[in-house]
Amino acid sequence: MDHGNKIFREERLQIILEKLVQERKVVVKELVEYFNVSPSLIRMDLTELEKRGLILRTHGGAILPEDPKEDLIVEKKYLELREETNAEAKAKIGLATIELINDGDSIVIDGGSTAFAVAKNLKTKRGLTIITTSIHLLPVLLEITDAKIYLTGGLIHREMEDLIGDISLDSIGRFAPDVAILGIDGISISKGLTTTEPTIAPLKKKMIAVSKKAIVVADSTKFGKVCLLHIGMIKDVDTIVTDSNVALEYAEQIRKLGTSVILA
Repeated sequence: MDHGNKIFREERLQIILEKLVQERKVVVKELVEYFNVSPSLIRMDLTELEKRGLILRTHGGAILPEDPKEDLIVEKKYLELREETNAEAKAKIGLATIELINDGDSIVIDGGSTAFAVAKNLKTKRGLTIITTSIHLLPVLLEITDAKIYLTGGLIHREMEDLIGDISLDSIGRFAPDVAILGIDGISISKGLTTTEPTIAPLKKKMIAVSKKAIVVADSTKFGKVCLLHIGMIKDVDTIVTDSNVALEYAEQIRKLGTSVILA
């Protein structure tokens, strides 16, 4: 099966992780046949996954860590399903995040389901400039009659209803917003902020890089989770807004890293 050259490396790593979660181990020889690539390429992939702390190498393959302290997340439900998940917690996070935003702020916001809960409350602020990668958020943002709204442009990720690729990335780089508001799939003390989606990861990194202040919005189910793609360390963002189901000790550990935690 010629999967090898038609997919990007991060997608190959994702498939290897999915196989590991399903089968508990992978073998180099079988991966070589599956992807139709060289053994050295597969070994490099396994080395990369080990470097990220996601797997343990074995002779001839790899296994998952026997007693991982954190859950490995390899895939993500798409928007319509995600908005039904922890809806009450996300609504509270949306309201609490608004307290961190001032009239007249410029904001870059992405299209996750928790970011959507924030977007629904932005109409309480005046004179905002809003930059978004999300066509999913657009109908809600258009209800804010005095806001200036910029769409980043780019290729449409149909399932996520997000604008991705170089055009979107370049657009974000043209701005220097006061605040970045972004969702995240995994929050780990040791491994930082991670996400499952290769096309979205560079956009999240860029949002943090260009903004004066970065706010992560994530419900408590994302804590102690690790995904394939690294966005940054916890100290790279100013505030994490989550719900009150996060363990107080975990929140305290994050605060010690210099990042505020708000339990909505």
